[in-house]
Amino acid sequence: MRIGIFDSGIGGLTTLVACLRYLPDEEYFFFADNANAPYGDRDPGQVREWTEKAYEYFLARSADAVVLACNSATSAAAATLREHSRKVPVIGIEPAIKKALSADDGRILLLATELTARGEKLQQLLQGLPGGMERVDVLACPGWMEIIERQDHQWREQAGKYWEQHIAGVMDTGIRGIVLGCTHYCWLAGDILRWTGSGCQVFDGNDGVARQLYRQVMGREAPEPGRIPARVRMHFCFSANAQEKKSLAVRLLASHGMKVEDADRETDPAPCLRLAP
Repeated sequence: MRIGIFDSGIGGLTTLVACLRYLPDEEYFFFADNANAPYGDRDPGQVREWTEKAYEYFLARSADAVVLACNSATSAAAATLREHSRKVPVIGIEPAIKKALSADDGRILLLATELTARGEKLQQLLQGLPGGMERVDVLACPGWMEIIERQDHQWREQAGKYWEQHIAGVMDTGIRGIVLGCTHYCWLAGDILRWTGSGCQVFDGNDGVARQLYRQVMGREAPEPGRIPARVRMHFCFSANAQEKKSLAVRLLASHGMKVEDADRETDPAPCLRLAP
């Protein structure tokens, strides 16, 4: 089985890791449109166009399912893609607000990109959840994704400074749970727990999207997640700096104990996403 995973950058690798806990033996195609990142401050129509092109890319590689590991792409394009999915399911990611609301009766802080924060899809989600409009504060975090995407020797320190300057002050309002509304932020989950101290939980949507993927392709409820596999069949495609980004992706997966097989088979940028910003 072939599974496509799409994001604007390396954040989608955290979604890939979650999917591997349920479907460890499949063949994965990871496509990051880093040439046009960040999606979070782009026009929704442009994001939808790029995401539709990415979907065509996966179809050309005979994907059996496509995961949108990007909250901004999900918000802008998931509904449209599902209308024309050609029997290849599209699984979008969304913030784990429902899980956070169920875990504690305190206030919840959603950290998100600008596109996700102002999107109609988020408003519909909040309105449909008991307490969603009353208990959830939404904070857009422009620029944070770019710091995390760089993964240079100073990125974690810079991400911490961003937290202190833009987010820490909001925590004084009695926040009991933090929802990570961008898969890039998941690389900081441990740091956020340390920054907030005891009594605050961190939630992301990766496990939920992985379970939904399993249900879609296997036709039954997902079991308990297994261990991360030692080896994974992967094809990487980046729309800019392909070799550099592929090396980074392999290194990040290795940090989870995984060895990538066939990593060199798919290294060139995808022609379908060589679009002007």
